[in-house]
Amino acid sequence: MLKDLGTPARGLVRAAGVPREVRRRRTILVLIILACFTLIVLDARRSAGSPVEPLRAGAAAVFGPLESTASSARKPVDNLRDRFAETDKLKAENEKLHSENDKLRQELNTTDYARSRAGELDGLLRLAPKFTMTPARVIGIGSLQSFNHTVTIDAGTADGVRADMTVINGSGLVGRVVRTTEATATVLLIGDRNSTVGGRLNSTLALGFVSGRGELAGTLDYKLVDLKAKPRVGDRIVTWGSSGNAPYVPGVPIGVVTSVSATAGGLGTTATIKPYVDPTRIDTVGVVTGPPARPARPQLKPTTTAGSAR
Repeated sequence: MLKDLGTPARGLVRAAGVPREVRRRRTILVLIILACFTLIVLDARRSAGSPVEPLRAGAAAVFGPLESTASSARKPVDNLRDRFAETDKLKAENEKLHSENDKLRQELNTTDYARSRAGELDGLLRLAPKFTMTPARVIGIGSLQSFNHTVTIDAGTADGVRADMTVINGSGLVGRVVRTTEATATVLLIGDRNSTVGGRLNSTLALGFVSGRGELAGTLDYKLVDLKAKPRVGDRIVTWGSSGNAPYVPGVPIGVVTSVSATAGGLGTTATIKPYVDPTRIDTVGVVTGPPARPARPQLKPTTTAGSAR
């Protein structure tokens, strides 16, 4: 009769009940762990004759081409990414250069305009330093009622501008004010058919009248009061002024004589004048708002001789 083996016999029965496949996997796992531990210990020694060296070389031979292939496959992607980054950078720099170029061009244009206007103001002051003037800018050009040639300036009654005031620029006579508003004024150009200006020959002081032909930037006609007086080509003509300096103040250059011809069917001569001012190219003008300064006139006293005194 068999005796009871107790608890160890029950343990063997439980071990015998574990499937063989499970036991085999456990054994393989233990062996792999031991092998890895052994390789780590041996590789840590780093000796030339390390038994791990052939394994390392084999692994390099197997995985090296794969790594190279992966690097080669990744390189176009990296290059593409770098190319996009470079393109964005170049685009940003290009936009910056365009912005700076536009800014420099605007500054240059503004500087040229400011320099030109400063030159016109200097010419205006040199031309008529004795007059009180209100500077203005031409802001429009066009006809007004029966007048053919007028310009609009940005100065009006609020600036002291009134009708029948003389308008000049750095080159000479522009015209006269014919209408005003609070902020603007209309100027009749001397080339208009309705414009007549008293002009004096600068060389002989002979008086005459300058009339417009209705041409915006054309020539003017000049007829002398003295029918015997004969102007010459090259003679310069200035205004001889009006009563109360309205509408024209004296001494403003009008133009130069370019040709002289006999008056048809009558006495005297007619001269053709080229005006100094081109109305198609004016910007800064001055409206004469005050009379010229008049110093005290000297008193003329008769001279006496010693023999005449008794």
